[in-house]
Amino acid sequence: MDRRTSCLQSNIDFLQKTMTKQSLAHQQKLDAADRQIQALKAALISQQGAIEELKSAQAKLADELKKKADAPAAKDATPAKPSGK
Repeated sequence: MDRRTSCLQSNIDFLQKTMTKQSLAHQQKLDAADRQIQALKAALISQQGAIEELKSAQAKLADELKKKADAPAAKDATPAKPSGK
């Protein structure tokens, strides 16, 4: 009976150690994944900022081009002076 009990206790110890190791390994994987998610979130925020800057620069350039296009059209629209003959 002692032999059976000691074998059972040995199996229980082995299983507990294995579960502890697996638990630690999974926790490390979860922590690594969390760090990667945080890094990706930071990169995404950075990219969104760059996109907003590009959009505002594009809008500013479009406004400037529109003003330049309107300015020559206004000069051409002025009536010609009638000749005094």
